[in-house]
Amino acid sequence: MSNETKQGRRQAYEINHPRRRLMIGAGGLAAVAAFPAIVRAQPRKIPIAVVVGLTGRAGPWGIPVNDAVRLAVEQINASGGIKSKGGAQIELISVDHQSNPQMAGTQTERVIQVNNVLAVIGNATSGATMVGSAVSEKARTPMISTDLGDSLTNRGMKYFFRIGARASHLAGTAVDFSEKMIQATSVKPRKVATMADDSTFSQDAIQGALARLKQTGWDLQENVSFPAGKVSDFMPILQRLKLSGVDLIFHALFAPDGIQVMRAMKTLNYDLMASVHVAGAPYTPEYVENLKKDANFVTDAVGFVPELVAKNPLLAGYSDAYKAKYKRDLDDQASLAVTCVGALYDALERASDLSREALTEALRATDLEAGGNPYVLRDGIKFDERGDNIKAKGLVMQLLDGQQRIVYPDGIATAKPVWPMPAWSART
Repeated sequence: MSNETKQGRRQAYEINHPRRRLMIGAGGLAAVAAFPAIVRAQPRKIPIAVVVGLTGRAGPWGIPVNDAVRLAVEQINASGGIKSKGGAQIELISVDHQSNPQMAGTQTERVIQVNNVLAVIGNATSGATMVGSAVSEKARTPMISTDLGDSLTNRGMKYFFRIGARASHLAGTAVDFSEKMIQATSVKPRKVATMADDSTFSQDAIQGALARLKQTGWDLQENVSFPAGKVSDFMPILQRLKLSGVDLIFHALFAPDGIQVMRAMKTLNYDLMASVHVAGAPYTPEYVENLKKDANFVTDAVGFVPELVAKNPLLAGYSDAYKAKYKRDLDDQASLAVTCVGALYDALERASDLSREALTEALRATDLEAGGNPYVLRDGIKFDERGDNIKAKGLVMQLLDGQQRIVYPDGIATAKPVWPMPAWSART
């Protein structure tokens, strides 16, 4: 065997056996000096999980959440990682809870116990988050959530943080907008109804709407509740509401149900003064893709529309990158997800060490304005003792020519609302 061959084998052995390399003496140290890349410390990995429904009924929410988080993490790592921690890189672990709340609990426990994650982003639907957050709380692992159900922050948890406004707050915003429109047009609804599935978020939203509706003096005809994803035909429900004279409905629906409801309304030639949603079906890409022109004039109380970041160079950079990569605009859930990453990014830089407790303490001390870093796309972040974001607000968007346009409040509106909705027979 030649001397060159022996030397090559020795170097290969030393690369794969670093502890042995440290014991090889002066000659070995010379070899190490000749190959500094071999012993250079690699950036530490920070495991973070996103647990969402990528399949099943929660897919329209979970897929944008996962995509938004992944892109933000890629950008952070490419820009040098967590600089205060020696350039530590975020290792993202994406898990599908299959739109099953019990699976959300199982998957959350797995990423905590097996993958030893430092934090969890989850779970894109409130039923799943209710279960998953109970698991993360028991394990003293911070969870940052895109979910809006009031119930989630009414449990006295110490490790749960919510980015968006409460569902009841958004519901109040929806009713406030409607009241303003009715006053402006001097046309009062004959009768009002609410319509929601039985999920945690939807029921919290509708209870918020009902509480606010009591202050309006409008005639509430019915509060319709149904099992999510279990109704194959909404015609009987809508026929009943139409015959009873309901001409204003407040909805809290998953995208598939919301699409079915609008199709049934068109079939029945059911004309409403307004169809007002609370962080529901209309903001999802699937709603416009499936309904096309029939989606026009529907309104939705949300926390974000793409117009909010279009003119801000710092925030538009992420928004443009998201659209270029995924061929769709950011939606409300995706903006919540990337803002979760913005909160984590800031807290990881400030945390005293890379432990769950230190990260939790840093999250509790968060105080960011919109644009505080390139991933805080919404109103800013500051958590109260319940884990609610006290800077979170709401707005109302209306679908006009297939685009989400801000119509309320006046200070940020980009379009004049169409109220009442045109009759089906008057649409082209």
